[in-house]
Amino acid sequence: MLWGDRGDGPEPLISIDAGQAHSRFDWDRWSTLVRTERYTTQARPLYTRLPFHYHRIPGKLRRLTAKALLSGQAPSVDSNSFPAFPIEQGLELVAHLLDPPAAPSSPSVVLTHDIDTGAGFGWVRQTAEIEFAHGFQSTWHVVGQGVPLDYAVLDWLVERGCQVGLHGYNHDNKLAFLPADQIRRRFDACRPLIDRYGITCFRSPSWFRSPMLFEVARDYIQVDYSRLDTDRSCPGGLGGCLWTRPFTHDGLTHVPTTVPFEDPLYWSESPESLVDYWRQKLEWLRACHGGIVVNTHPEPQFSGNARMLAAYDKLLDLLAEQQKPPVPA
Repeated sequence: MLWGDRGDGPEPLISIDAGQAHSRFDWDRWSTLVRTERYTTQARPLYTRLPFHYHRIPGKLRRLTAKALLSGQAPSVDSNSFPAFPIEQGLELVAHLLDPPAAPSSPSVVLTHDIDTGAGFGWVRQTAEIEFAHGFQSTWHVVGQGVPLDYAVLDWLVERGCQVGLHGYNHDNKLAFLPADQIRRRFDACRPLIDRYGITCFRSPSWFRSPMLFEVARDYIQVDYSRLDTDRSCPGGLGGCLWTRPFTHDGLTHVPTTVPFEDPLYWSESPESLVDYWRQKLEWLRACHGGIVVNTHPEPQFSGNARMLAAYDKLLDLLAEQQKPPVPA
């Protein structure tokens, strides 16, 4: 039971009567405000105002810089930290009382990747082959301009059942902070790529997002992967939609990313420890019928190297095993 205080003592915000949950607040309105992240605002980092593209800085140095920027957003052992990472249970707990989800027959697994630079294309086939070996296909978000696109690799993916999505205009991380007309011009410049692959999905570079970005994006795509259920990944600050299943808002379907596989590397986890790091989250997602939406980047400083591919292979072993139907007694 959740409690509120109206001045004359605590009263239950949620109560159970004859097996039916009742609330003293507008659940639909409140849950929409939370899922659309109206409780927080992302700050624009200074590096997005540089007079040159930050990708001119070598990849290894960029990763060290990102690690420094995100060090202040490291998960805390303090149980009162909000939002908790990697599991934030609050909204899900209320939802299971007021709006319980239908249990799927098996957990939904969606594998996604973001190709930020031309260097990432060199590891795409190796990553995809690992997925195919486990019976999975994936979605690959690519930058529309400013990056030399390897169309042979993208065509190869599509021929094997994978999907190509849009990862913004040029990954300078300014997109979410621009006025509507400038955001629209950037999407228009990506039209040849959108048309070539019939692109219907999008993820904003570095997870930066804003109401204005989504308002424009819905005119170009149908599905957005820019939100995380609990976000310590974006340099713009803590946040997240606190939700683990797809939801629709203002004509756009949002699919929260729940397993940003590489993130613990920012906080001194090793590639070999990643699967164990995420194991409890995967079990929790299965228990609450949440979506398992994984994200990686094939750049050498992220998942484009032998140690990370081995870790990813181990993750897919676990996901494939969980996908198998139970053996009848």
